[in-house]
Amino acid sequence: MYKLRNNKLVRRLVALIFIAQCSLINAYAGDDFGIWGEMRAEKELGTRWNVGAEIAYRSRDNLKTSDRWDFGIDASYKITPWLKATAGYVLLKDHNYKENSDRTIYADYWGTRHRFNVSLTSCASWKQFTFSLRERWQYTYRPEMTVQRYYTDSGDDAGEKVYKGKGKNVWRNRVQVKMKLSKVFRPYVNAESYVARSLEKMRYNAGTEIVLDKHNCFDVKYIYQHRCGEGDGEPDRHVIDIGYTYKF
Repeated sequence: MYKLRNNKLVRRLVALIFIAQCSLINAYAGDDFGIWGEMRAEKELGTRWNVGAEIAYRSRDNLKTSDRWDFGIDASYKITPWLKATAGYVLLKDHNYKENSDRTIYADYWGTRHRFNVSLTSCASWKQFTFSLRERWQYTYRPEMTVQRYYTDSGDDAGEKVYKGKGKNVWRNRVQVKMKLSKVFRPYVNAESYVARSLEKMRYNAGTEIVLDKHNCFDVKYIYQHRCGEGDGEPDRHVIDIGYTYKF
């Protein structure tokens, strides 16, 4: 009976999330939509250390364009039962395009970025719930590159353009609540801010971990990303994100 009630609750939760997603997408028809996916491998080294590697893909422009590929590695250390430190590196391959004043694309290219991050995550549990706060510093460097431009605003051949290398610091703050609904399902919600010189964007997630066994876990979530001010020039975006993790 307990399992049956849990299954009914899970079905209702999934239905509510689906209805909410459809309502949001219809309400913000001018926003972008994409599918993201990640595959990750983790290994515990003793009781405190954990190392991992991940490959990820993102699409944008309502699934019409590949946004980026990335490969990352990280290591974490459990300082106390409630505090964890993490450091990581990510190699990003981004699909970029430049537009002139009438929205005509005059350059279309793939670029490389190097990203480093350090974070502290604290957590506290109460009954079936786990509350966590993650503070992360992120530094991204884009090396200098030469890009072939199609034309200028006047329509003339523009030739090559050199984009100088530059770095960017971002402070990310995430608060999260996760519930251990059953041995399999662990739904959660979180909100994360991205701050450079000012608040650039907010990202809101609602999803669930699906723990199949001690080695295999899926993570399925809906993401709404809201741009604050100019940010990186990204539009507001709705995303369905599917992740898979294998633990050795």
